[in-house]
Amino acid sequence: MSNVTLYPELANYIFDYCTRFRTENETKALQHFIAMEKSDNGRKEGFYSFFKERNMVSDDAEVLKLLEHGFQTFKKNVVQRIYDEHKHELELNLCPKCYQIARTPQAKQCRFCFYNWH
Repeated sequence: MSNVTLYPELANYIFDYCTRFRTENETKALQHFIAMEKSDNGRKEGFYSFFKERNMVSDDAEVLKLLEHGFQTFKKNVVQRIYDEHKHELELNLCPKCYQIARTPQAKQCRFCFYNWH
C-alpha cells in the first residue's frame, strides 16, 4: 500500500460510493460490523437472530481479522486499498470549479466553494 493520506471527505466518498471495488471479505466484515452494532454485540436477541438468519453475522477468521483493530482502522484500510488499486478507475464527482469532491455522486453543488453546476 502506498499509504497516501486521503482527506476525510474523499475517504468517506470512496468508502460509501465506490463499493464495487470492495472484496467479498470486506463486504462481509462491514455486514458483520453493522449486525453486531445493531444487535448490541448479540445482546438484542431479536436483532441478532434477524442478522444471523440473513448471514450477516460471520465466524470466518479472515473476515473477523479485518475488524480486529476497530471500525475506523478497517474503513481506513479498505479506502486505502481501493485507492491504491483502482485510483484510475474511480468515478469521482469533482467540482468543476475547485476540483474538491462532491458530497455524493449525484451532487451538483460544491460543499467547499458552493459552485452550482445544475
